[in-house]
Amino acid sequence: MTTKTSRALPLAACLLWALTGSAAAQSTVTLYGVVDTNVTYGHGSLRTEKAVGTGGLAGSRLGFRGTEDLGGGLRANFAFEHGFNSDIGTATAVFWNRQSLIGLASPAGEVQLGRLYTPTFMVHATYDAFGPQGVAAQQVLLSSLEVSQAANIRANNAVQYQTPATLGGFVAQLMTTDSDGTPGKYTGARFGYAGGALAADVAFGNYDNNPIGDLKTLTVGARYKVGALAVFGLYDRARSGLASRTQGLQMSMSWTMGSTELKASVAQSSVQSAAGADIGTTRRIGVGAVHNLSRRTALYTSMARVTNSNGASTALNGSATAVNQGSHGIDVGIRHAF
Repeated sequence: MTTKTSRALPLAACLLWALTGSAAAQSTVTLYGVVDTNVTYGHGSLRTEKAVGTGGLAGSRLGFRGTEDLGGGLRANFAFEHGFNSDIGTATAVFWNRQSLIGLASPAGEVQLGRLYTPTFMVHATYDAFGPQGVAAQQVLLSSLEVSQAANIRANNAVQYQTPATLGGFVAQLMTTDSDGTPGKYTGARFGYAGGALAADVAFGNYDNNPIGDLKTLTVGARYKVGALAVFGLYDRARSGLASRTQGLQMSMSWTMGSTELKASVAQSSVQSAAGADIGTTRRIGVGAVHNLSRRTALYTSMARVTNSNGASTALNGSATAVNQGSHGIDVGIRHAF
């Protein structure tokens, strides 16, 4: 009996190796990440802040993503991302705080479940030349009502459908969440087109926010490229019948020269009471540059200035400023992706 068992073990090991080797050939798992650390400066009339920070160009993260070919055009996909502060090595209490999703894709599109980027935020991030990070970025989102919502960037407990990439450049993203947590569920949809020089998206969002009533948002973005120049436009409006209303408009651009990308933007955001009175206006101008030392490593700098009126007091990079006073800030950093 012992002899037979010992002879069978190598055979079983070979069979197991063959089976796992076949499975591995049909699936892939990728480890990836970003480390982004910078020096930041912010000045306001009440406080000046100098610090080493993180995420001036891209959020620092460690992630895993994978896909398995199930045959017949079906694929199982997953992605998990852990965001962290590269300057001090800490993270939030939620370990997979950036993304945590699993999905099933077919020629008819993909259904995903988990913690996902919302359709509303995808328009904000795509149509800002500075992207979603940094002192010169996201004025339109940061001064909007949706920034105070739990699903301002990502939504928990989400179910999403996204159309396949075979519709001639047209795309649709539909999302809903359950009502677990505060302030409630998010429901949204994004419809877009990208082809050649032109890309455009429109997103509709509804945040179930019981204290102030449902918050309804409209976000529109567009981009046009001419050679090395890309011009972006972004508009956002958020309205609730029981609270203030916000709207923002931004124009930005990027110009690529070899390994260097130059950026500039101008934005205005305003807050109105439910009665329609202006209760805060902020204007932000920003310039920046990204120089790629390699395919993975880049040096960057961004500078921005805000002016406030009608009761606004927006300040940059941790500084503080008095009502209707201005503020300015600068980021200088390095980003490495792997």
